[in-house]
Amino acid sequence: MKPLKKQTMKITLSNNVLDSLDMVGPSVKYPTPYQTYFVLDSGIEHYRLVRYLASKVDTDVIELGTHAGTSAIAMSLDTNHTILTYDIVEEKTRDYSELSNITFRLADYRSDDQYRSFFERSRMIFIDAPHDGAFERDCFAWLKEQNFKGIAVWDDIHLNDPMRHFWRDIDLPKLDVTKYGHITGTGIVFFSNDIEIELQ
Repeated sequence: MKPLKKQTMKITLSNNVLDSLDMVGPSVKYPTPYQTYFVLDSGIEHYRLVRYLASKVDTDVIELGTHAGTSAIAMSLDTNHTILTYDIVEEKTRDYSELSNITFRLADYRSDDQYRSFFERSRMIFIDAPHDGAFERDCFAWLKEQNFKGIAVWDDIHLNDPMRHFWRDIDLPKLDVTKYGHITGTGIVFFSNDIEIELQ
């Protein structure tokens, strides 16, 4: 008996759809130091894009680079799935425990065995740290070694030369979605062939 073929997940990106999302209400309810940026249009800031993608992948989502927690908040809004967010330094200035679907971890994601199963079942990981190219290359290689199956969304791919070189050298299918994400560059890398993204 042949194994069942995974159904292809299809996601359509549209600036009109992203810019129609209510970001003002959540920014008032869950303010961060980045509240002003949180409400900006797609193509300027990435918060609308990652919120939308997290709502579409229908699995737990992983973030590397919690910082103030702003992206984790955005990704938690339209899903009941867990947003597992990592940092190695505590940067949050307020308690977000009312957002019960965010798990904050101060740990190295590569050695956090307690949450290893998240990487096995998640279909989306958002990477927003530290933009030096070396971290991103190591993370990319680690995801391949772990046989990650899903999409990796990389922020700031055009921020500096090391990030531009990292993005250029990726050897998997990829999409530059800066038009829908962050003005300093946002890219999506496909670690499996059963997710399709259409750009409008």
